[in-house]
Amino acid sequence: MRFTKIWPKIVITTLVAMLAVTASSAQQGGDAQERDLQFEQEILDRLAEISPEAAPVFQQATRDMDANDLAAAKRGFERVLELAPGFPDAERRLSYVEGELGNRQAALEHARRALQADDSPFNHTALAVALLSMEDSKSTGEALTHAKQAVAGLPDDLLSVQVLLWAAAANNDMQTVRQASADLVRLAPEAPLGHYFAGLVAADRGRWEEAESELLLSQRLGMDPADVQQALNQGISQRANEQRWLRAGGYALAGWAGGGVSLFIAGALLSRVTMAAVRRRQASAPAATGRVERLIRAVYRIIIALTSLFFYASIPLLILIVIGGALGIVYLFFALGRIPVQLMIILGFATLYTLIAIVRSVFVRVREAEPGRALPRAEAPQLWAVTEAVAQRLETRPIDAIYLTPASEIAVTERGSLLKKLRGAGQRCLILGLGVLSGMSQGQFEAILAHEYGHFNNRDTAGGDLARQVQVSVFRMAYSLAASGQARWYNPAWLFVNGFYRLFLRITRGASRLQEIAADRHAVLAYGAGNFIDGLMHVVRQSLVFDWQVINEVEQARQSRRRLSNLYTLALPDSMEFHKDFDKKLEEVIGQPTSPYDSHPSVKDRIELARQIEAMGSGGWKLTLVWDLLPNAEVLKNEMTGIVQSNVERT
Repeated sequence: MRFTKIWPKIVITTLVAMLAVTASSAQQGGDAQERDLQFEQEILDRLAEISPEAAPVFQQATRDMDANDLAAAKRGFERVLELAPGFPDAERRLSYVEGELGNRQAALEHARRALQADDSPFNHTALAVALLSMEDSKSTGEALTHAKQAVAGLPDDLLSVQVLLWAAAANNDMQTVRQASADLVRLAPEAPLGHYFAGLVAADRGRWEEAESELLLSQRLGMDPADVQQALNQGISQRANEQRWLRAGGYALAGWAGGGVSLFIAGALLSRVTMAAVRRRQASAPAATGRVERLIRAVYRIIIALTSLFFYASIPLLILIVIGGALGIVYLFFALGRIPVQLMIILGFATLYTLIAIVRSVFVRVREAEPGRALPRAEAPQLWAVTEAVAQRLETRPIDAIYLTPASEIAVTERGSLLKKLRGAGQRCLILGLGVLSGMSQGQFEAILAHEYGHFNNRDTAGGDLARQVQVSVFRMAYSLAASGQARWYNPAWLFVNGFYRLFLRITRGASRLQEIAADRHAVLAYGAGNFIDGLMHVVRQSLVFDWQVINEVEQARQSRRRLSNLYTLALPDSMEFHKDFDKKLEEVIGQPTSPYDSHPSVKDRIELARQIEAMGSGGWKLTLVWDLLPNAEVLKNEMTGIVQSNVERT
C-alpha cells in the first residue's frame, strides 16, 4: 500500500502546525526570515517617492508587526495605504497581519491587490498563504500555482519554499512535496518541518526506516511530538521494524548460506590437497605422518569442528524459517480473502511435526554400546597373541577387547570418556566380522590388523565425538521428517538436512580418507606391500562373496520357510557364468575411482600408494588360516548365524 492512501489522515494536523509556523515567519519577516536592511531601504525609497510622509509610518508598522503588535501594525499599514493607495508592499504585509488576526477574506483581498500592483515572487507567496487559509479545494489549487511561481523566482527563499510545501501537501502533489521538502532541508537543516515532510515523503516511497528516522529527527528539532507520533502510528514504525527485521534476517541468511558454501569449498579444497599430498612418492617413508599431512589433519579437525558447530547454530535459524514460512502462507491466505480450513490444518500439523523433528535432533545423544559379542582371551588365546604381536611390531599399546560380529568387517574403535581418549587411556577394541575370515591367512590378517593399529598410532580414534554427535542428530532429524511424511522438497528443514548431510559427509569423508592412507603406510612398512595388498584384496573379495551368500541364503530360506543354514560354510555356485559375473563385479569395485563421499580411497589408489612404499621389513607369508586361531570356531559361526536369523525374523 502506497503512503498516499493515508496521507490525508496525517496532513490535516500538519497543515495547522505549518500555518502557525508560516504565519509566525510572515510576522517576523514578512518577506524574509531575517530583515534584509538593503531590501527594506529599497521599499522605503520607493514609498518615499510616492509619499514621503508614508515612509516612516510603514517603517513603524513593520516594527509593530515584528513585535507581534498586530493591531498597531494593521493601523499603520492601513494609514500607509491611505497615503499611498495600492502600494504593493503595504498590501502584502497587511495581508499577513489580517491573516494572523483571523480575517481571512480581508487577507485574501489585500494579497490579490498586492499581486495586481506588482507581479513579484513575494506577492505570489503572500497570495498563496491567503488562499491556503481559506481551506477549500479551489483556493488550495490556486495557491499551489502561485507558490510554484514564487519559488521559481525565489528558489532559496525559506518562506516561499515552506508555502510551496504547504500548498503541495494540501493538493496531495507528491512530486512537488518531495522537491519542496528536500529544498527545505537544504535551506534550513535545523528546521523541524522539512525533516517532518521528508519523513512523509520517504514513507510514500516505501523507505520506512528513512521515514522513521526523519520524523524522529524533526521531533528532536522541535516538531510537536503528537504530530510525529500520529505519523508514526500510521504504519511507519511498524513497517520500519519489519524492514529492520527483514534486513537482519537477510543478513543472517546470507551469512548462514555463505558459511555453508565456505565450508563446502574448504572441504573440496582439502580433499584435493589431501590426495595430492599422499600421492607423492613415499619411498622409504617413515611410519609417522609428515609435516604436510599433520598440517592437513589439523586443518581438517578445525573444519569438522566448525561444520559441527554450524549445524547447531543453524537450528534456531531453521526454526525461525519454518515458523516464518508457515506464517507467511497464513498471511497470504488472509490477503487473498479466502481461508481453506483443511489446508490450514494440514499446514499446522506439518509445521508442528517439522519443529518436533528439529528439536528432537538436538537432544538425541550418542549411546556407547558394546559393538558386538565380546571374545575373552580364554576363548581364543592364539588370536589374542597375534594381536599383541602385531602391536609390539608397531610399537603401540595392544587392544583391550575383541568383539565379534556376523558381518564382513575388520575395524577398531576406542571406548571411554573423551578425556581418557585424549590421554590415550581409552579402551582399544578390535571389531572382527566372521564374514571376512573365510580363507584369510594369518599373514593377510596381520597386515590388515597393522593397518587398524595405525589408526591408534595416529590418534584417529581419540576424538570425533562432536562429529559423531552431529551425524546422529542429522540422522535423527532426517528419520523423523521421513517418518512423519515431511520429507518434501518444499520443506525447508528437509532441504537443510539433505544439503547439510552432503556437506558434512564430504568434509568428514575427506578426513577419513587421509586417515586410511596414513594407516595403510603403517601396515606396509611393518609387513610389506605384498602382505598388505594381499590382505586388502582378500577383504574386498570376501566382502562381495559373503554379501552375495547371505542375500541368496536369506531369500532361499524365506521361500522354503526354513531357518538359515550356517552362513560361514556356504558354497559358491560352480557355474562359469557366476564366476564370470563375479569377477566382473570385483574388477568394477577395484577400479572404481574415489568419490568425494567415500570414507576410504579406492582400492586401486590404495594399492598404487602401497606399492610406492619401500617396506623396511616383511611379515613373511604366513599361510595359517585365521579360523585356526579360533578353537571354538564352529560354535561362533552358529552363534553369529543365529544373530542374523533373529534380525531376519524382525524384518
